[in-house]
Amino acid sequence: MASASTTQPPVRIGTRRSNLAMVQAEGIRDSLQKIAPDRTFEIEALKTLGDKDKSTALYSFGAKNLWTTELEEKLTSGEIDVVVHCLKGI
Repeated sequence: MASASTTQPPVRIGTRRSNLAMVQAEGIRDSLQKIAPDRTFEIEALKTLGDKDKSTALYSFGAKNLWTTELEEKLTSGEIDVVVHCLKGI
């Protein structure tokens, strides 16, 4: 009989590439791995508009989702399974 990790695709965790976001995503991955040791968890780190554009003043964007749009799009399209990010970035 095949193990669950060979029959189920990995759980893809989306996050930003910032140091804080990566630490948070790694903590979530490690916690999930403890409660589901037969599953594989992969982190997909993305650069968001807020990460890419370092010169435009934040108020000029007129949007509050500078750090979430790309993550939400990948989640909605099924490219990632879960998103981990800090509440202050929403």
